[in-house]
Amino acid sequence: MTQSVASLAEFWRVLARVRRLRVQRRLREVVDARRDERLAADGVAGRIAALERHAEERRRVLASCRRDPRASRQWHATLRAHDALAPMLRAHLVEAQKVHAEARETAVRALASWRRETIRQEDASARARECLVRMRETG
Repeated sequence: MTQSVASLAEFWRVLARVRRLRVQRRLREVVDARRDERLAADGVAGRIAALERHAEERRRVLASCRRDPRASRQWHATLRAHDALAPMLRAHLVEAQKVHAEARETAVRALASWRRETIRQEDASARARECLVRMRETG
C-alpha cells in the first residue's frame, strides 16, 4: 500500500509542478492582455480627444464666418471641408471602441483561465500533501 501511495504522491507532486508552470504562463497572458486593454483604452481616449479638437476648431471657423462678412463665402467653404472630416473621425472612434471591447474580452478570458489553472494547481498540491500525510501515518 505504501508503494502505491508513494507513487500517487509523486504523481500529484509532478502534476502540481506542471500546473504551477501553467499558472505562471496564464499570469503572463493576463498581464499582456491587461496591457493591450490599457493601450486600446488609450486609443479610444485619443479618438475622443481628436473629435473634441475637431468640434473646437469647428466653433472657431463658425465664429470666423460670422465675424467677417466679406470673407464669409470662403469661411463657409472651409467649414464644409472641415465638416467632411467628421464622419471619418467618428468611424475611427467606433473602430477604436471595437478594438477596446475585444481587448477587454480577451483580458476577461485570460483572467478566468488564470483562475482555473490556479484552482487546479492548488488542488494538485493539496492532493500531494494528503498522500504524504498518509505515507507518514502508515510508516
